[in-house]
Amino acid sequence: MSQSLEQLAARKQILVAQSQLQRMGLVGGAIARPAAAIALASTVARLFGLNRLARIARFGAIALVVFRFMRIWRSRD
Repeated sequence: MSQSLEQLAARKQILVAQSQLQRMGLVGGAIARPAAAIALASTVARLFGLNRLARIARFGAIALVVFRFMRIWRSRD
């Protein structure tokens, strides 16, 4: 009986760890992909002297990350 409880506890720890890794991957993906596109747009805009557009792109990046993070967070429930 004790051995089966230990096996169940070990299995539970593995499942919890896998769940946490998946959650971290979702959050990282939500941040990394749009950030790369916005960084490119911001850099190109700055090269052409469009500093205002670069600033707007950075604010857009923040908004996009928050939107994606909230969408992923709500989908978990």
